[in-house]
Amino acid sequence: VVMISLLGAFLRFYDLTGQSLWVDEVMSWTTIRPGGGLVFFEQIRDAIQGPLYLALTWPLLRLQDSALMLRLPLAVAGTITIPLFSLTVDRIFGSRTARVAGLLLALSPFHIWYSQEGRGYGLLMLFAVAMGYLLLGMVTREINLRSALLFALCSAGAVWSNMSGMFLWVAMGLGVLLFSRPRTSRQWGLWALAFGGGLIAVSPWLLKAAGIWAVDRIAVGSATGEALRGETTFTPLALPYTIFTFLYGYSLGPSLRELHHVDKLAVLKPALPLLAAAALPVGVGLITGLTRLRRKSWFLLVWILVPVLMLVFLAMRNVKPWNPRYISVVLPWLIALLAYGLVRLPRFAGSFLSLVLIGLTLVSLGNYYWQDRYAKADVRDIVAHVEASEAGGRIDPVLVPSVANVFNYYYQGQGEIITTFDTSTLKNAVDADHFLDLALAGRERILLIEAREWFFDPNGVLTSALSRRGHLRLEKQAAGARLYSWQSTEFPKAPDEDR
Repeated sequence: VVMISLLGAFLRFYDLTGQSLWVDEVMSWTTIRPGGGLVFFEQIRDAIQGPLYLALTWPLLRLQDSALMLRLPLAVAGTITIPLFSLTVDRIFGSRTARVAGLLLALSPFHIWYSQEGRGYGLLMLFAVAMGYLLLGMVTREINLRSALLFALCSAGAVWSNMSGMFLWVAMGLGVLLFSRPRTSRQWGLWALAFGGGLIAVSPWLLKAAGIWAVDRIAVGSATGEALRGETTFTPLALPYTIFTFLYGYSLGPSLRELHHVDKLAVLKPALPLLAAAALPVGVGLITGLTRLRRKSWFLLVWILVPVLMLVFLAMRNVKPWNPRYISVVLPWLIALLAYGLVRLPRFAGSFLSLVLIGLTLVSLGNYYWQDRYAKADVRDIVAHVEASEAGGRIDPVLVPSVANVFNYYYQGQGEIITTFDTSTLKNAVDADHFLDLALAGRERILLIEAREWFFDPNGVLTSALSRRGHLRLEKQAAGARLYSWQSTEFPKAPDEDR
């Protein structure tokens, strides 16, 4: 377990600041940025997503305002999770399964991703495991005041890390009622303290969230409005995709950018042999784990299924769109069930499938660290190119759809920034022409940054519209981002323009 934890620590701290900050990370920074005249208590009180992460990062950013400080708490939390998870699985299935599960978590591309991203999900998974460890102790041994208070604190920590911690809180409460119902009034009181104490602690943030989210849509029969994220708000394919993502991350097979392509079948078809090979150890391992699961471990299914069903319901009611990270509290328990299934297989089959699983996981990790195809959009590199051009004497307005907050974070130049915050997604050429009529407003030249184009320009009509109005040239291509320069044909070129 020590060696596995050291391996996990290396993978989480390796190249921690190698990728550009991303949209959500810059949102975290904006909430607690140094020099903004912000008041600590007010910002933490008003943050409904990850106030604990923001509180931990606040003093670090004042020591050094950098990507390292934004991501450091998550790398530490991710590392601590590994040995604690091994100890927790040991309480459920024994030491052999615990070692396999610990190794799978240490190598998990999904867990590493969120141990290197400046949001609260790495902390959420740490507290989810801590809740499981404490609850198992309270069930197998006598619950006492100390353990009840610790559980209440950890459950609050999970929700303070991300609101989706409530999914596991509900699942564990239901598991206690189904499989470990208290027998005495003292036990009822201590369990009420364990679950109620955490709920009381997070209630101010829950009430604030209820005032922001469209929770009225939960009521059956109420109008759900326009889908939050179109057809991706929820689809049944999200369930197998989430299992795949939990085990292999976002860096095996089609990339996130490719999956936003209009013709998804064309994207998936070349990857089908790889996806089938990846599905084999996962499918066999999970089915074996389920069929061999003893009655005393059925609570694990509740910890997995209840959060999934809760998010499915919220997505179908259009309260919250589906995203695997929103049920990241399920990841540890899914890995535990998979490890148990692999261990219970005949030795040769279990060893072979484990090697396939670990081998493909290592391929995914290699892609995550070293393949631009799977990297977050490198807005940082694009900004560096823009600033280098400005240093040469040319300062042009910059049109930045979708990633304006990331651009603003890195950009120290003097050019005008044109954003699309109040503009609807471009659906066709007419929308693009109407948008450009307003955005260009007589401008002779602009720079265009294209990243996460599926949010604003999923059909590529913006670049086509610019090409009709002038000369569009690719200036710089980075991971997931492109920089174009545009010159209107309505204005004469500068003397050096053809050179």
